[in-house]
Amino acid sequence: MISLVMPTYQRRATLARAIESVRAQTRDDWELVIVDDGSTDGTAELVARWADPRVRFFRFETNQGPTAAKNRGLDEARGELIGILDSDDELVPEALDTLVRARDAIDPRLDAISCNCVDAVTRRLTGRGLGRDRFLTVPMVLERARGEHWGLFHRRILGDRRFDPRIPGFEAQLWFRIHDGARWYYLHRGLRVYHREGADRLSARGDYELYARLLDHDPEIFRLYARWSKRAFARLVRRTAFELLRAGDLARARRALALLQ
Repeated sequence: MISLVMPTYQRRATLARAIESVRAQTRDDWELVIVDDGSTDGTAELVARWADPRVRFFRFETNQGPTAAKNRGLDEARGELIGILDSDDELVPEALDTLVRARDAIDPRLDAISCNCVDAVTRRLTGRGLGRDRFLTVPMVLERARGEHWGLFHRRILGDRRFDPRIPGFEAQLWFRIHDGARWYYLHRGLRVYHREGADRLSARGDYELYARLLDHDPEIFRLYARWSKRAFARLVRRTAFELLRAGDLARARRALALLQ
């Protein structure tokens, strides 16, 4: 079974579209784990309209942020393969079937299979840098991939690891860790429709707070970046230092720049 985790907050206007895109899949062996992060817009009443046992709904009474909602969804997921789908995006009808069939054909032991996305407005692929079907590694993705991609991963590479709630907005701290050393394949096809025309996309705090928290709470990620890709490591350190300097946090900026040594 495939578990799709869908965190949502104040997304009643787009949630039905996202849910229906999952229910329209040409493959039936899925569950949709919706986690409402304390919405006050009638999200719970909307989801109650679907009498589909594959649609499972969980709710926080108060807003705890997208990281907590995603972690709750990962805790509740029961499938062998897992993916996270934003509640303002949608899947093309053959998305899940295409990914699973490709995985079975290439190597049923694959740990993860990824794909590209399609911009909802321009209809162009949003992901750049990979260019063709291929096996992936974390260093390759860090050095070549840009833009929005999507995919499914096997629960065995996730284990009990989760997003760090102290660093909302830097999902790479989980994604690259679980994909490090994984058998990972990419299909150069747009199977998720990426909507960015709305003004309410789930987002974390400002860039300063994000990078300050990253430096304080996950210094190991810098060492991992240095091992995976010196170029990506330098980009991460420069971006961290820039945001800290721009905010006037000289002490943390010095700590960040010292990592380059």
